[in-house]
Amino acid sequence: MLQQANDVEILRFLYADARAAGGDWAQSLPLLGGMTRARAVALRIEARGVVHRLGDAAPLPAQARLETLRHSRVYAQDEFDAQEGMLRVIRVDPQPGLRGWLCLWHPFTDFRAVDSVLLGRIAPYLEQAIEIWLDSGTARARQAQADALARRLGAGWLWLDTTGRVVEASETARALLAGSGALRLAPGGRLEAGNPVTGRAFRRALERAAAGDAGPHGVTLAEHPPTRMAILPGLSVPAPGLEPCLCAVLRQMPGIAGRDAGALARGLGLSRSEARLTALICDGFSLAEAAERLGWTIETARSTSKKTFAQTGTRGQPDLVRAVLNGAVVAALDPGP
Repeated sequence: MLQQANDVEILRFLYADARAAGGDWAQSLPLLGGMTRARAVALRIEARGVVHRLGDAAPLPAQARLETLRHSRVYAQDEFDAQEGMLRVIRVDPQPGLRGWLCLWHPFTDFRAVDSVLLGRIAPYLEQAIEIWLDSGTARARQAQADALARRLGAGWLWLDTTGRVVEASETARALLAGSGALRLAPGGRLEAGNPVTGRAFRRALERAAAGDAGPHGVTLAEHPPTRMAILPGLSVPAPGLEPCLCAVLRQMPGIAGRDAGALARGLGLSRSEARLTALICDGFSLAEAAERLGWTIETARSTSKKTFAQTGTRGQPDLVRAVLNGAVVAALDPGP
């Protein structure tokens, strides 16, 4: 049970650190060190077999010894063999496969009884904080993976209110808008059209979607490279605390030729020259245009294309384009700058 204002303060920072993107517990551990006069405060977390060492460096017992400690009991230095300095350790087990050890260390000054009591009091909350830390880190990793895939596919999303103001947007959508002169994200979340034609098309699509007309309602933002928006019909509440919004999808497929030719070759089972030609064909270039860009003769381009068709099991350029763009290899390669 919490008994002092300091207890509440340490818990506030424990939970804040658990949610923080850095994951280094840089607020709560120093605060705990100040409260207990510890020279070093260390937190070790074992999650799914991987040990994460956080906080200060200190001469702590070996990991194998820490794993023998009982749950939620505070241990002192005289319970460890050949321990250097003064020590207090408590172990918590938030869930199967997830364990934590909170350690206080001082080179010569022993800890007070109240310090051990404090560790015991915060133990249940430390368990919760470690679970939050694990869940938050996993959620960030998933989001980063989803963002990377969306960037490779050139796809993003926006939540719009009925006036066309952007309430929230994905990383890829913001990047696409920043690179588009047709529709720009202005301060305050407003979308400003770069020309009257795009402005009218966007406003018309927005009004039809807000009215619930069957859609989605498309807007052409650019032809080179092809950039499109589609606004889904009907208002909905996408997240707690938000007003009803419309959802819009942005798409601009990044060029294949800008990706790592060596990686593309390995993924498709081609030579590097075959992969370079394939990338240009998939980007819409004719065989003659691709040959010119590569510095080849048209005969070399034709010969290489035939080898490519044979290697990929495709029947001509349209079939090759479908096979590459519908495959997973392109989605696994970064589009580059």
